[in-house]
Amino acid sequence: MNNRSPGRAVIAAFVLAALTACGGGDGSVSITPMVTTVDTAVTQPAPPSASAEEESEAAAFARLAPADKVLEDSNIYDTTKGGSIALKAVSEDSSVKRHTIVVNGESVPYTARAGHLVAYGTESNAVAGSALADGVATSTRKPQAAIFYTSYTRDGLPKENRPITFLWNGGPGSASIWLHMGSWGPKRLKSDAPNMPDRTVQPTSFPFVDNDISLLNQTDIVFVDPPGTGYSTAIAPFTNGDLWGTDIDAQVVADFITAYINKYSRQSSPKYLYGESYGGIRTPIVANLLEQAGTSHYASDPSGKPAKVLTGFILNSPLINYNSNCNMTGVFKPSVGTVLPEGTSCAGYIPSYAMVADYFGKSKKRGAKTQEQYLEELRKYAKTTYSTILRTSAAFDQKTLKPNANYPIWARSDEGRKALGELTDYIGLDLTAEGKIFERGAWYGFDNYWENIHANLLPSKVQFYFLKDPNQVLGRYDARMYVPLTNNFAADSYIDVAFLNQAKSYFPDFVNYKTSSVYQPLNNEPLLNGADSSPNWKFHRDGTNFYLPQSITDLQAVLTANPESKIMILHGYEDIATPGFQTELDLEGASLQDRIPVKWFEGGHMTYNTESSRAPLSKVINDFYLNPARDSAGTHVQSYYNLSAHQ
Repeated sequence: MNNRSPGRAVIAAFVLAALTACGGGDGSVSITPMVTTVDTAVTQPAPPSASAEEESEAAAFARLAPADKVLEDSNIYDTTKGGSIALKAVSEDSSVKRHTIVVNGESVPYTARAGHLVAYGTESNAVAGSALADGVATSTRKPQAAIFYTSYTRDGLPKENRPITFLWNGGPGSASIWLHMGSWGPKRLKSDAPNMPDRTVQPTSFPFVDNDISLLNQTDIVFVDPPGTGYSTAIAPFTNGDLWGTDIDAQVVADFITAYINKYSRQSSPKYLYGESYGGIRTPIVANLLEQAGTSHYASDPSGKPAKVLTGFILNSPLINYNSNCNMTGVFKPSVGTVLPEGTSCAGYIPSYAMVADYFGKSKKRGAKTQEQYLEELRKYAKTTYSTILRTSAAFDQKTLKPNANYPIWARSDEGRKALGELTDYIGLDLTAEGKIFERGAWYGFDNYWENIHANLLPSKVQFYFLKDPNQVLGRYDARMYVPLTNNFAADSYIDVAFLNQAKSYFPDFVNYKTSSVYQPLNNEPLLNGADSSPNWKFHRDGTNFYLPQSITDLQAVLTANPESKIMILHGYEDIATPGFQTELDLEGASLQDRIPVKWFEGGHMTYNTESSRAPLSKVINDFYLNPARDSAGTHVQSYYNLSAHQ
């Protein structure tokens, strides 16, 4: 990323970023004759004479957890569009390293593992048109991808009572490194957003510290890298490009979860998912697929305990409907036979813009209000006064919600000045100005200013114009951060080098996984245009003519299948990539606003990188795990969601 020319690097990074939205001891492995694996079963000693209740976690861990083992992986994992690996080259062995962590003041043991598992599809969900789908393989189990994972498990606790959570980032094209190294693992990088000691220098390291609020206090955790990210790749004859699509990607991840459950005998464990960013699309779809499959693909549980399917999931800074997001509908070109929605309002961004303005001291509206009180005022303003400007003013084309020829006249009128003046007071960006504006080296007059800086305001305009400095540009994932336009990195990329550098030593040293392959933290190729000028990633979902995806119908389906599902959404106030109020509007459109809570925190897209937000985040997440499943008698979820309006 650092070989770009100065100046253009920030712009290029901005354009590409606009397209994204950032168990216990080894058991026996059930395999087909096609799979070559290393037997990692652990011979268990005779059971202790004391009852399970009397045995301490440490004693049970010493008895049950496998011994440390270094895994020397000689494979090279090709994460490019055409990349794949032969099935016979894939080992499902894992590395092992024992550790301890302090939880609630007590030192407890856990096991770190890393390795690959094969995600098997079936005849019905294998990629259409591929050799496997066309019947070359005789088995109904179709090996589609070798998925790299890193897990942390407290093996001294009974599996039937111990939750397990599967975590991934988004992109699409992102590995789980950002959650893995920054959020809830046993160790974390302290990047301390939004502080940037030198905005012109991309850090090569951050303090690497013990995570005193790791999720290990509530759940075992598994970080998952989808195909084409991390060390994950397709299994031939598939290529990664075959698996780059909204529906197939979710199916492969769901199939990996099933493989993990069977390998480590976690059938009886409560199961959770945790997805970030594009994970707001992926995670509900995965949850829906798991609910549909039930326990039909589970191997027999040696414990004989009742199997569980899914208890719930958390969405961190999600995008759950691309079609209602004014930024997403403006940057994609639909594929043949699909359409994009027109006239998308940016109302969902207004509270986030205003919070950014408040952070920089440029908002005139907050006064003595708390953030929560101010957010409520902003919600009401965005839904009423602001939306009225866009929908009833003669200044906007009602089909596209872009300024029409009358906009300059309206903007100069008393009505226009009053409306734009109030919006300016909230968001800190002058919408009444008739001066000139500097944009990427050229000066524009006032009519062009209003063509760019108007009431239906895209996040890119906030990024480039907010600071009124032609040489500075805000971050999109965390708009409290900004860098010079001449940088060779964008504010959104500030942490990238340090995180990747840490991963290079972390896997061999902390997890005992060694490889000469290159870890792919953020693969841009899925979002690059293919032969038809649309992205290599197949956003279009089966059964709809809309090109861009949504996962709200999957949320609805999960709650219909399991009304007791626990679901929670987390957002950062200053995130202008996936704004929290847009999520609230999307939920309200599906009448889910009272069923799925949205929690707000100081910070951007990766709220956990803001030190002051970590303790509040930990509290709501702990409460989420500790609270009982949703009482189905309390809320009856009906299938009344208007699919045609929100696809």
